[in-house]
Amino acid sequence: MRKILIVCYFFSLCNCSSISSFDTKREPVLGDSSEFIMNHSTWGKPKDKKIIVRSNGTDEEWIYERGILYIKGGELTSIQEFKPK
Repeated sequence: MRKILIVCYFFSLCNCSSISSFDTKREPVLGDSSEFIMNHSTWGKPKDKKIIVRSNGTDEEWIYERGILYIKGGELTSIQEFKPK
């Protein structure tokens, strides 16, 4: 937490408007939001989406070349990676 505060303080001193250059993408993990996955994960936007509407909410399957991400209520609940050929 201390490192984040120091970085924010530094950017406020130099009038930098954004720290997006420090934004590095990472693999998605369970619990990530769908927005985070789209904008900040190494998987990015899916090749295809399958949306299932249920009485208790919406389930989504995001299909990629490397696997499928399962999203329930806007949150990543499961990851299925395909084995390389």
